[in-house]
Amino acid sequence: MIYVTDTHPLVFVGTQRFSRLGRKARRIFQDVREGRNVVVIPVTVFEEIMRLTEKRLTRLKIPFHRWVEEVSKAPNFQVQPYTLDILLEAESLPSIRDPADRTIVATARHLGYPLITADEQIQEGGWVETVWD
Repeated sequence: MIYVTDTHPLVFVGTQRFSRLGRKARRIFQDVREGRNVVVIPVTVFEEIMRLTEKRLTRLKIPFHRWVEEVSKAPNFQVQPYTLDILLEAESLPSIRDPADRTIVATARHLGYPLITADEQIQEGGWVETVWD
């Protein structure tokens, strides 16, 4: 199965805090490691993680640049660029006030994949299928 990830699940994976993931989210990422699932990472997610590392709110085990290169080369992760189609999908989501969240949800909608997120606004918004617990 293919999923799109929000920022916080990838932070938990990148910092090896798997216990912070919801039960279903943890299973999805375990299956990614075992080659049974694919997780799409919107470029916006990497951008948010970059800002978190710059502000020292998140600490990766290796430098950010190297971490992004390694994740993007991993066989069961796919990086999704921010395209014009995703921008146009985001236009239909004005009630999502956070620009990054809006882009991430738009990416999941555009691709037609469930979004891994614990964000209650997104879960309750009904814009896209979500997975967490």
